[in-house]
Amino acid sequence: MNQTALYREYHKPIYHTCLRILRSPMDAEECMQDAFMKLFTEGKMSFINNKACYAWLRKVAVRGAIDRLRSLDYQCFKEAETIDGKVMQVTAADQDPDLFRLPGEKSDREVLVQTIREQLDALPSGYRTILSLYLFEGYDFEEIAEITGLQPVSVRSQYSRGRKKLQSSINEIWMN
Repeated sequence: MNQTALYREYHKPIYHTCLRILRSPMDAEECMQDAFMKLFTEGKMSFINNKACYAWLRKVAVRGAIDRLRSLDYQCFKEAETIDGKVMQVTAADQDPDLFRLPGEKSDREVLVQTIREQLDALPSGYRTILSLYLFEGYDFEEIAEITGLQPVSVRSQYSRGRKKLQSSINEIWMN
């Protein structure tokens, strides 16, 4: 597969992976571009299949996003851009058809999805990164430990604390 075809096939999932970690569309795009540049310039185009290529690309992008998150420049910029409304919208396929809902009125599912996304976005970067890698990217705790440089016990602990904090904040909103 040539470079253009690889980019077209994988740029969106790689971008969204970076976006979940960084919360900044601009930084996520830069991180995605960096991963593709490494793929194209370091002669890594000799993968056996596309699945292996995507796995390598995703791993490079995740590590790049975590490095960017840790960097002093990024930490000085305390207010990361929020995710653009277009990215956050639930697609029509995800909506429950409700004939009795007024136009413009959100369903309970849409409100819940939006609440979960907002509360995940509000978590400290360590919790958010580990939850995103585990829940959305499918990495196990040992792989996350390798990527982040943490001990597996620390990853499990941060996952547990982050999940509890996320559940607590969601429950607090929905119970009120």
